[in-house]
Amino acid sequence: MEQVNAALQNEDYSAVAGLLDEAELRSPSTTVLADGWPAALHLLAHVYNGDLPDARMLYKRLPDTVKADPQVSAAWRLLQCAWQGNSEGVWRALRAGPWSPPAAPLATALGERLRVRQLDLVAAAYSHVTPARLAALCGCSEEEAVAAAQARGWKLATEGGGGEGGVAALEVVAPPVSRGELDSLAALEQLSVYMTQLE
Repeated sequence: MEQVNAALQNEDYSAVAGLLDEAELRSPSTTVLADGWPAALHLLAHVYNGDLPDARMLYKRLPDTVKADPQVSAAWRLLQCAWQGNSEGVWRALRAGPWSPPAAPLATALGERLRVRQLDLVAAAYSHVTPARLAALCGCSEEEAVAAAQARGWKLATEGGGGEGGVAALEVVAPPVSRGELDSLAALEQLSVYMTQLE
């Protein structure tokens, strides 16, 4: 468990789930998950890494007495919402807690990671989004959502001709295509070149 504490102190949250998995497997006790095991931390660490199936299997292995713990119940609610793709439910579960001192920084880091992921998904899927919708997707206030969007170069505009009747919307600026990645048109062109070479 010293390695887990060190990973938490170094903010190496992606290593926590693997360290806890290894500690569970190496334990000589058959009741390791009932003997003061940091189950909520373990569940959150799997969610942080995006290993939702592993988190579900961990929850199924937990004894009922551990599942009754409020923190484990909160982590389970968060996992259920993440599994179902309910981002607003994930944010409610993250805010509701209660998170113990070892799990609190991981829950905060999970929220930050999910917010970045949501912004990436919005950038890929939307050309315009209202601040209210972005705030709901990112689990923050509209002001925080607008600030995060503007930090990515998105522009706040008014749809509907401006004036008082217009609706504020953020114009999404897609991230630049990285070297080695192709946009859909370039991929289609490359595919057609390959096909013509095959004939």
